[in-house]
Amino acid sequence: MKKFFTVSLAVAGALLLVSGSAFAFHGGGVGHCDGCHTMHNSPTDNGAPPGTPGPSLQKGSDNSSTCLNCHNGADRYHVNSADGSNTNEGGDFHWVNDNGYAFQVRPGVFKTVDYNNLGHSVVAADFGMSADENLTTAPGGSFLAAELGCSSCHDPHGQAQGGTIGGAAPISVSGSYGEVPPEGTIAGNYRLLYDSNKVGFSEDAPIARASGYDGKSTQYGSGMSGWCANCHGQFYSQSASGGMHPTDVSVPTVYNSYVATGNFTGDISSAYDPLVPIERGVTTGSWDLPSPGYDSETGQALEAAATAGVDGSSQVMCLSCHRAHASAFDNALRWDYTTSEFIAESWMYKPQTGTPVAETAAPYYKHGEAIDVADPGSGNPFTDGYGEYQRSLCNKCHVQD
Repeated sequence: MKKFFTVSLAVAGALLLVSGSAFAFHGGGVGHCDGCHTMHNSPTDNGAPPGTPGPSLQKGSDNSSTCLNCHNGADRYHVNSADGSNTNEGGDFHWVNDNGYAFQVRPGVFKTVDYNNLGHSVVAADFGMSADENLTTAPGGSFLAAELGCSSCHDPHGQAQGGTIGGAAPISVSGSYGEVPPEGTIAGNYRLLYDSNKVGFSEDAPIARASGYDGKSTQYGSGMSGWCANCHGQFYSQSASGGMHPTDVSVPTVYNSYVATGNFTGDISSAYDPLVPIERGVTTGSWDLPSPGYDSETGQALEAAATAGVDGSSQVMCLSCHRAHASAFDNALRWDYTTSEFIAESWMYKPQTGTPVAETAAPYYKHGEAIDVADPGSGNPFTDGYGEYQRSLCNKCHVQD
């Protein structure tokens, strides 16, 4: 829970092989119960002494610890690495842990990095993760920081509005990967996000499509900013009234021509920048979004539509600028706009004191691949950086550089 408008978008769980086909553990709805709960709290269930279950017989001492029993670690469906190396779209909770990072502002002057301000500080006692020390409630809202966890945003049982509990239809497919539900069934919500059926929520889950359970690429459809407003409502209302950066508004068409500082040779067919994502304006389902995947050898999108820039239906959203979980930068931003004139000179590249940032840390990445932002490369928008003198990526829409 940090100083800007973020939303947690955790990736789906481990794979379970059934009848020769691979299914996500959550599969768009409730998974098998003993994945998270210890039925009789026996040592064979979770290794804990009998009589010491977590809440609701969970396998962790709290909700987020139960989630991190599977999602702690690096790469694939993990979201909390030991070195900041995760490159999924939501970001890495590593950055909101107290890692002792500091950087040199100028010779002889060092600044400690405020890890509280780098993303959502979920409470997961079994993994040493605690509540935000600066904020007691969600900025722009009233949700308590001490109660923030994975299940504040994600429904572990995968209920979707109008389905299952509502009795309208069963969930047959995940809403994360573009699958079309068979007739008489519905898709689950994107990343098991809550609908307005959660107490205190007024907005349904957004529409988006991920490249796979590892969440390394995402195409966004609609509804993201409104969904963030379930906890950060004052920000959302002020964005509509001009008090804050607007969301749910058209992306400026200069987005298409802007490639990097000093380079305005872009074309709408290849203008999409995954470090500055947009909503496509799709309001039906994830299956109507282009596949966000790309060929790792050629660096080209599997569907030409995934590389396209903005058109009349494209919108700005909260995640155009922010990571959902956490990032290496203040307010969970996708790039550094506070410690240097050029994004290639971000704080983690400066002389360190205390614990140095690991060489494997990935502050900047596209489609799950870490990039050197100072190296413009060969002109491939999916894998290249921008150049040594690239300024803030706010300029992708505003062009003040």
